[in-house]
Amino acid sequence: MKSVQNIVLFLSVLLYIGLVYIAFFNVYQTDDYIFSYSTKKLGILRNIRDFYMNWGGRYFGYTINMFNPLSHDPQNIVPKIYPLVLLSSFIAVTALNFKQYFRYPLSESIRKSLLLFFFYTVMLVSLPEHYYWFTGSNVYFLSAVLSGLLLLFYGKFHESGKKVWLVLCILLTVLIMGSNEILALLLLGVLGFLYSGNRSKANGILLLAGSIGFLISFMAPGNFRRLGDSDEVFYMKWLKRVVFFGLNNIYIALKVILIVPLFAAVFGKELDAVRKRIHFKNAVIIWSISLLPLFLLGYIINSIGRQFESIIFFYLVTLSVVVTYRFRNIRKFWWTGIIIVFLPETNIFPKGYANFNIDYNLNNIIKDVFFTDLQAYDKEIENRIYTIQHAKEDSLVLDKIKTVPRALYFDELSSVHEEKKYVNDQLQKYFSKKYIGTK
Repeated sequence: MKSVQNIVLFLSVLLYIGLVYIAFFNVYQTDDYIFSYSTKKLGILRNIRDFYMNWGGRYFGYTINMFNPLSHDPQNIVPKIYPLVLLSSFIAVTALNFKQYFRYPLSESIRKSLLLFFFYTVMLVSLPEHYYWFTGSNVYFLSAVLSGLLLLFYGKFHESGKKVWLVLCILLTVLIMGSNEILALLLLGVLGFLYSGNRSKANGILLLAGSIGFLISFMAPGNFRRLGDSDEVFYMKWLKRVVFFGLNNIYIALKVILIVPLFAAVFGKELDAVRKRIHFKNAVIIWSISLLPLFLLGYIINSIGRQFESIIFFYLVTLSVVVTYRFRNIRKFWWTGIIIVFLPETNIFPKGYANFNIDYNLNNIIKDVFFTDLQAYDKEIENRIYTIQHAKEDSLVLDKIKTVPRALYFDELSSVHEEKKYVNDQLQKYFSKKYIGTK
């Protein structure tokens, strides 16, 4: 399967270069403005409290976002550099994990990390919101990098027994629990599984730290405020929850299963090594942890979105282990995965449920690199912000952005004929205007 790995490695390098190129045209968007505005208005501590009480319990993710540099970065430099930092950090941390757990030399570890980076990227539900939305990337992508560090430090601790590694694991566990709820559930499930199999003091401490962080995050008043009240009858509400849970599962299972043969072919050696170390029953239990956040999202009637990124990646890796216990020959069908990842996004569902369309991102990245006038997009955004900043009027009606990339995150202002969206409200507050909309 060396030739398969070389093909995917080549694609991964091109993918990385393409993502870096696209990042050169990235700009601040949506919540970036409201975080900058609210921090300037309330200060860091009051803003942390306000978000916790009225918006959500991501005590680490939201706090990081309050240091949003937008107001001190008129040239939009940071959103062009930050994706590169996170992309490179993910690859570097993944390489260190391959070195730690599989004892590969550094060169081979980097090679393997690039291969895993390819799968991580093609499995994303929303590449724009994950990689390029500054505020969003702190909540979703940064926490993925921190999870890689936690895995690395956990291995270091068990190898050396040094308490410094355990302390770092505890710190990262607390930070990840406050990054986003989905990753918190996955991590809590893993920590619970580790403690059930080995009731050591270290595993108990990690589970306790994770549980405390989990409760602080989930019990935030802001979470309950956002849920809101519903007048629906009991059975209709639960029927919706069952439907959403089912649809979310179908989407994830379908998207992952289509790519498992390619993943199994590329990481066959690693999957064989994992199978030798854990029993099939335990592999199934680890895979089933991915259902925990899906139960939550079904309960709050949340359909496919950027929250699902961590679930899908965890689902892919763990399901690949389970599948290859019984169907080792599945890797022979790797060529189907190569075809599938290049297919364009399906266009079956209406706009409100567009994330249920299957998309492996490569097609949109290729279109943006070779066919989208990214410089025109960057210039249009720059002109819009300049117009708003220097306008003396309190109410502004602007032209719509004509060039809209698929890979970069962008949410257009509503027009004067539409109901005002949160995007309008955020820009109005940040620039102290009564109204900002489009024609």
